[in-house]
Amino acid sequence: MKNILNIGVLAHVDAGKTTLTEQILFKTGVINRAGSVDQGNTTTDSLDIERRRGITVKSAAVSFMLGELKFNLIDTPGHADFISEVEHSLSVLDGVILVISAVEGVQAQTRVLMQTLKEQGIPTILFINKLDRMGADYRKVCSMIRQRLSGNVCEMSVPSEEGTAWATVRPADPHEAGWLEILASNNEDMLRHYAHDIPVSTVRLQAELRQQTKNAAAYPLFAGSAARGIGIEPLLEALQSFLPVHTPVEDSADPLSGLAFKVMKQANGERLVYLRLFAGSIRKRERIPVVSKDGHTTYMKVKQLFCLMHGAIVPTDGVYAGDIAVLGGVDVKVGDVIGVVSDRMKSFRFERPPIQVKVSAMDSKDAPILHLALSDLTMEDPFLQYARDSRTQESFIHVFGKVQQEILLEIIREQYGIEAVFSAPKVICLEKPVSIGAAVERMGEPQNPFYATVGFRVEPGIDGSGLQYRLEVELGSLPLSFQKAIKDTVFEVLQEGLFGWSVTDIVVTLTHTGYASPVSTAKDFRSLTPLVLMKALNEAGTNVYEPVNKLQFIVPEFSLSKVLSSLAALEGTFEEPRFVNGIVHINGTIPVRTSDQLKAEVHALTSGEGLLTIRPGGHVRVRGNIPENSRKQVNPLHRGEYMLYLNNIM
Repeated sequence: MKNILNIGVLAHVDAGKTTLTEQILFKTGVINRAGSVDQGNTTTDSLDIERRRGITVKSAAVSFMLGELKFNLIDTPGHADFISEVEHSLSVLDGVILVISAVEGVQAQTRVLMQTLKEQGIPTILFINKLDRMGADYRKVCSMIRQRLSGNVCEMSVPSEEGTAWATVRPADPHEAGWLEILASNNEDMLRHYAHDIPVSTVRLQAELRQQTKNAAAYPLFAGSAARGIGIEPLLEALQSFLPVHTPVEDSADPLSGLAFKVMKQANGERLVYLRLFAGSIRKRERIPVVSKDGHTTYMKVKQLFCLMHGAIVPTDGVYAGDIAVLGGVDVKVGDVIGVVSDRMKSFRFERPPIQVKVSAMDSKDAPILHLALSDLTMEDPFLQYARDSRTQESFIHVFGKVQQEILLEIIREQYGIEAVFSAPKVICLEKPVSIGAAVERMGEPQNPFYATVGFRVEPGIDGSGLQYRLEVELGSLPLSFQKAIKDTVFEVLQEGLFGWSVTDIVVTLTHTGYASPVSTAKDFRSLTPLVLMKALNEAGTNVYEPVNKLQFIVPEFSLSKVLSSLAALEGTFEEPRFVNGIVHINGTIPVRTSDQLKAEVHALTSGEGLLTIRPGGHVRVRGNIPENSRKQVNPLHRGEYMLYLNNIM
């Protein structure tokens, strides 16, 4: 078995990461010629829509060899609308190549990606691409990298004739490039050498940079042109020595631990599930445990097992820790854990998409196909959060932005042969309980026409806990079918709180139960539960929270007043501005509902010199006019209407 490295290629859209991936595969002998994004013949952009649009939509995994070292390389989307694809990939990587354009420099998504890489401590190599393009400015981009990404950057290349077809690079001299000053910030011994002008050998500087890169404390910076194959060989050499390598152990006694990070539907309808193994091994025909995100464990038999090898997916009898396994014919979702959770699994808390759209088939007879398409797409990307209203038969998904919507419509058309349409997007708020509320209705009381007794207590849960359901009655106090009817109804009712929004961070405790055998039915409990639960929720009260984005704004000083005025008008908040060499750094938040307007104004506000970075920032309590969401269910607080609805009068 060979040593293994799992690496990713990340970038802002159009920086050239897919072209770089092609050059790496060409230089390592996986393909005979490097494909072109413009010509739509790249290896990792396999979808028709990716080839046509020239952007990466789905992450792709491919393998290559450098000597005895096996690399599994993942090419990820660059557009901000597909951040969930990037998240799934980052959770399984040992290191990353972050690509930056020599023309456009550090862009908004570059900063988002670098910030995440630093937060997660993922070793990262930087590559300034497109040195041969007109307008390339290596020095300017280096300055942007140090100002906006990290000051701990060691230059590995010296370019010449940039901006022309004759652009070349040569290795940088560590002393001339000032490595010692940079590396000294993370090494006390080197700091002493730097402070007292004690010479440090090139060999020692190189060894220290390798170690600090593996620790995600420093970042080697290479340069070249992926389209022309310039600067690729030094980058490949660096991959072998600057990133942490794994040595698989075939007979390891460690328990199996893996994470599903990608699900892909094949042309024949079967799904392939990509897993990163952190410990143990998977062998064909064995039974392995699968733990879903809600903690439920099932067991499955490995019928089809593949690994990545030299640009292809090939059958294998076993895959071992550190490698990527591909399973066929299994019901596994993105985010599921195979075996046990490992402390090496990186934990990401990207916010869910804050925008909801209704999806409809243009031809009503295609509704079943649309349901299949949305179910499949949600299997590949759980962030879509597809939901179908059982009463209205309406379908809803959550998205990040317009480009993602356009891509989804094209995928539905191309892969499923139907036309679909999206409604206008709606920003989705949340409700959270304010205090404790309780209610109970007992069988036989005048206002309770059902053969059932139900009581609930609701109270605030901790942030991020979602909906927790607990029992204060013995599990055996009711038949299991009645217990299930109550629990299922609780989750259904709390999709629409006092203001019509989904209720979260709430603890619901079942406090009272009762039934009369043999007349009580599950329907009695399904009918009574909404009345009691909403009464308890009404007593507790709820606050509404709207989604916000975190913003980082870099603007020239002359535009500061205009920027702050615009932020205030768009209901944004900001911290004290920070001034650095004529540039102002602004951190703050802005509601999702006004974020697009701010993006549209950036160029005018800053005369084209501003850089706005926006990331999902959770939810904040609405202080002014409380937005209400139109209800799909009859409100159980309106008892008369609710009873008429149950009796099919409304």
